[in-house]
Amino acid sequence: MKDIEKILETASQKHIDIPLKVEHRIQYTLQYKNKNDWRFYMRKIVTVMASMIIVLIGSVSVYAAFGGTVEGKPIFEWIGIKFSDEYEDYKVNVEGQEITYDETKIDLVSTVGDEGFTILEFDVKLSKEDKEYLRLGESIVTEEDLQRAKEMDEKEYNGTGETPNYNHMSKAKDTLNTVELIFFGQEREEYGRTYYASEPTYNVIIDNEEFWTKTTQTVTKISDYEYKVYQLFLLTDDELDNKENFKITLNNVVLANTGEKKKTESGMQTVNTPNNARYINIGGNFEVEVSKEKAIQNTKVINPENASVSYKKMTKKVEEIKVTPLQIIAKITTEIDDVSIQSLSSNRNEDYIGLIDFNVYDGNDEPLSSCQYEVKRTITYQDGKTEEWATGDIGTAKDFKNATMYLTEYVIIEKKENLDSIKIVPVERKVNSYGEEEKNILGEMNVKLY
Repeated sequence: MKDIEKILETASQKHIDIPLKVEHRIQYTLQYKNKNDWRFYMRKIVTVMASMIIVLIGSVSVYAAFGGTVEGKPIFEWIGIKFSDEYEDYKVNVEGQEITYDETKIDLVSTVGDEGFTILEFDVKLSKEDKEYLRLGESIVTEEDLQRAKEMDEKEYNGTGETPNYNHMSKAKDTLNTVELIFFGQEREEYGRTYYASEPTYNVIIDNEEFWTKTTQTVTKISDYEYKVYQLFLLTDDELDNKENFKITLNNVVLANTGEKKKTESGMQTVNTPNNARYINIGGNFEVEVSKEKAIQNTKVINPENASVSYKKMTKKVEEIKVTPLQIIAKITTEIDDVSIQSLSSNRNEDYIGLIDFNVYDGNDEPLSSCQYEVKRTITYQDGKTEEWATGDIGTAKDFKNATMYLTEYVIIEKKENLDSIKIVPVERKVNSYGEEEKNILGEMNVKLY
């Protein structure tokens, strides 16, 4: 499919509505967690939405065989986070944080607190009964899934012999189940299945106050009955209010199965199927004190004076750089003037700005591993009223003009030895009227670190 109009036409034929806002959110999701061609994902969503539970990389949590540890250091490289070799020096062991469910046990064994993030390390040890119930190590694709895919193909393609659903499902047969930890689990009913999901308004409690923050999870299989889980929370001053010591609470733990992340040519991740999904409501809670004092003592803060770029009616500025022992964290603010619903939603509008990636380089123009998160989006209307929107929102339910939009983003950057400067390059991505993806380098934001 060469353009979005064709994708939407196909969706309509299959009775799947993909509103403008959803289309934008899909693009936005892929931008921030996976930079593969979003048009591929739209095509796959149109094809297999009804038969599989698809998780794009931008969901609340992604569970990956690419996670795990190297000499005690967790790997989040599949989303661009690469920690320095000093990780072990900042890990704090935890004792007495254990939840049991018959013979299954979940231990919180360590924390790491740094400027911008907190990582909790868990050991999961399963009973034989629970391991078998969760189908761990087995394919996520069941015979029921394959049969349903065949039936869908026969119905949708009128016996022409085309089998895209069955082919896609068959390719996922080598994706095996691993474990997933869900916190604040609530029993829900959706698409005819019962599942456990996090509360819609928060996913972490800090000092008894509820917050929704960016979070991700990696899982490594240690043995048939033991798994290592790392849960990362992106915690900024919005959540911590400059606190160096704080308490994290995670309630109502659910142990579930999910598919291991597998790297494919497209980058698509099939996570689960309705027939495969299993959940064990472990219950209980974890409550742990976290400190980032040691990291702060060894962190350098830089406030660049001239690190900004302007494009159309938008200005992006590097407000602050924190060089921590484990990584580099750049806080970037954006102001867009004269914003209207048309300039946000229509690529035919002269003021339209596509999705922005940040590429990062060292002083020798060598690329650095990085990932980016938008954490805040507000808009001030012409009458002076200010609203806070969900990250990535474009306000398609509203009609407005002459507004001003403000964004706050963080770029997490790999810290290498002898790194004395970085260059952050904003790159616009958008699809033109011919259905072709265009990339436009907007300039450079250079920062001296030492």
